[in-house]
Amino acid sequence: MTRTRLLLLLILLTLLTCAALMLPGWFKNPRLLAQGEWQEVNKLGMVEVTDCSARWHGSNYKGAYQYTWLQDETEPYSIEVSRNKEKWLVSLTFEDDDHATVDFHIIDKLPPQAQELIRQKNRARNRPQDELRLRFRRLKAEK
Repeated sequence: MTRTRLLLLLILLTLLTCAALMLPGWFKNPRLLAQGEWQEVNKLGMVEVTDCSARWHGSNYKGAYQYTWLQDETEPYSIEVSRNKEKWLVSLTFEDDDHATVDFHIIDKLPPQAQELIRQKNRARNRPQDELRLRFRRLKAEK
């Protein structure tokens, strides 16, 4: 009977040790995960993210934005993006380490023509009309 208990105790200790070693990998820091080079999945542009800024490079537009994390405990993460004294609220969700979805809450700040165009496209795709969502994939550094 003592051998059985000892064997069960060793198995339990082994499982706890394995779980403790793998636990940090399960809970990744979104602030670090967001950093790097990302490309919009429809190739609308690329964004380089550092710890406090993001640089957008598109076909017709380039710009730099500052951002601060409002909430980074649970998804969707809340971020405030600012440029030229304007501020926008953004929600960030990670599908995995290399894919992210960004929801921009700016439909009311866009010109009326842009609002209508976005609403038409969203209606055609059976999406919420005021949604402005971009999906990104991480660009791998070539070795």
